[in-house]
Amino acid sequence: MAIVLVAYYVVIALTGTLNASTTVTIEGQQSVDGEDYLTLQMKTSDVDLTNRVLQATVLPIPHGEFVGERAGEMSKNLRIEIVSGGQTTSVVTYPGESIVDPTTVVLALDRGDTFYPWDRPFSDFRVSVSDDETGEDVPFELTIENSARPWVLTATVGEPETVDGVSVLPVTLDGSRDALSVTLVVFYLLAILLTTLMAVVTIGSAILKKKLEFANVIWLSATMLSFPALRSAMPGAPPIGTALDFIVLFPCICIVAAMLVWTGAHLLWRESKDLRRRDLDDDEAAAAAAATSAADS
Repeated sequence: MAIVLVAYYVVIALTGTLNASTTVTIEGQQSVDGEDYLTLQMKTSDVDLTNRVLQATVLPIPHGEFVGERAGEMSKNLRIEIVSGGQTTSVVTYPGESIVDPTTVVLALDRGDTFYPWDRPFSDFRVSVSDDETGEDVPFELTIENSARPWVLTATVGEPETVDGVSVLPVTLDGSRDALSVTLVVFYLLAILLTTLMAVVTIGSAILKKKLEFANVIWLSATMLSFPALRSAMPGAPPIGTALDFIVLFPCICIVAAMLVWTGAHLLWRESKDLRRRDLDDDEAAAAAAATSAADS
């Protein structure tokens, strides 16, 4: 037990699970010339694999001439476009001389939850910022923060492209579950596999020793019903239907269910032997009495 606890705390320390930083590492060069630009702060809040979307908020932070007269105010009208999944999914406008608030945007995700817990969802999107009145390009840099736990996100930006006079920044956001979540899921999988193996060994030994009891039926029933509960207790468990279910969960449930049905049927047949023997004895006694009666007559 002490070794298991030491291994658990080593995993926590090495994976940085308790790290309070939410900053996402961005690979690629973002060059901004001059002092007049925007910092586009994106903060992810949820990764929904079922609907294949990633929710985030966008907050532009002005610098230079874009800073308004009051704190938190933008001096110019801004138009932020985010193209995700091949279409413009979010258009955010900020009127000039108004207080800037975070705005929720939705990004399309590729890949789903079929390889839980080793999911690798990613989102390709393109960001552009322009003056909403003149249509001129507005220089900006992108920062990303991740509040969607237990996901670990990394970002890669490509070379900016110019579309209709506006600079467009291509971004790829990759996600994966943290190592601690994967470790816990593996622990649950081992528990299911070892419990199934114990069931096979226990029932096999009872059959060889001819010591099957109704306690074995109760134990098999509890084991079969506990597997879905273990499945639901896994960190970030998606709906039933992932590769994990087809490879591990369903076969283990079927094995235990088959042993449960066979053991129950065997015990019922064995315990009903006395009743069946009594019926045979009654039939033989009735036949003997009928024969005696016929001989007397």
